[in-house]
Amino acid sequence: MKIKILVVLLLAGFSVFAQNVNRVISLAPSITENIYLVGGKDKLVGCTSYCMLALNDGIEEIGSTVDVNVEKIFALKPDLVLTMKLTKPQDIATLEKLGLRVEVLETPISFDEICEQTQQIADLIGCEDQSTEVVAKARKTVSEIQEKAKQLPSSKIFFQIGANPVFSVLDNTFMNDFIRLCNATNIAAGLTHGTLTRESVLLKNPDVIIIAEMGGFGKEEQKVWNSYEGMEAVKNNKVYLISSETSCSPTPANFASALKDVYRFISE
Repeated sequence: MKIKILVVLLLAGFSVFAQNVNRVISLAPSITENIYLVGGKDKLVGCTSYCMLALNDGIEEIGSTVDVNVEKIFALKPDLVLTMKLTKPQDIATLEKLGLRVEVLETPISFDEICEQTQQIADLIGCEDQSTEVVAKARKTVSEIQEKAKQLPSSKIFFQIGANPVFSVLDNTFMNDFIRLCNATNIAAGLTHGTLTRESVLLKNPDVIIIAEMGGFGKEEQKVWNSYEGMEAVKNNKVYLISSETSCSPTPANFASALKDVYRFISE
């Protein structure tokens, strides 16, 4: 009985806190996108230099995820600062010493964790109703694609997210779910680091190559891979570019959008 009462009291306290959160600072682009997604953009008063959505709306820039301007954050008088583990621990400690509430979120490693984090952010800022709808819509799309993908023959995928050196999506990351949910195999499965040589990719001979556009390197990489005419992906004209904005930024809507692209690449 005492435990039940304690849980009720904790939930009540959490709810009161969320209702009083009217000024939020985001220290990560994906957090900012989630805030917009769940209808909390009017509460956002500060963001990073990479949060283009918010910057275009005139939200105050407070540095990057790694290098934050503590003085500017304090001056904005936030009720809540949301960040990821890339923010320096000493900066987080300083903000807390200044009396600010800081919530440090984990990097999601699966689609399910992306959905959970979106709901966590919504709960923290008092936007629970819209987040439920957003997550349900994304889950429906993902479930439908996964079901269709069961009919596809298994294929080997190389999903590139960096160049110089070549860098691959790894197991135990949310981006590997794009491959897994499409009934395909990641050629980098089992590796502990994402750096690959071009020779190792050629030896794996992927059926499909997907390249994130990040920083504009994607088009150049696409040209390079297409020069290897003996590779299955090249023979079948299956070297694709994918938006880094949807594939690399973990929100439910972005994931669902990118998964549609990955399914299309594999099934064409």
